[in-house]
Amino acid sequence: MTQPRWVRIVGDGLAFSGPCLLTHVIMWPDANADYADVYDGRDTTSGKKFVRVEATVQTTRHINLSQGVRFDVGIYIDGKGSAVETTVVFIPLPE
Repeated sequence: MTQPRWVRIVGDGLAFSGPCLLTHVIMWPDANADYADVYDGRDTTSGKKFVRVEATVQTTRHINLSQGVRFDVGIYIDGKGSAVETTVVFIPLPE
């Protein structure tokens, strides 16, 4: 199996394209009541929303998905604002 990789997205962006196992999501808000939506897809239009990570106060939020959740298309992050930082840890899978 491939080694875990990580990618940090500020605001919105494609973290990975292709099948993978998502194992962690870490979101750092730049303001109170920020959030980041995580999609299995390459954008918000065609992707399937998996989870919203929210923070009512300006503090880091972390989700540990243990063995991982399979994403078939890719990982796309949609942050509430342009300064929300989201880091995902994942294991790429063969196509």
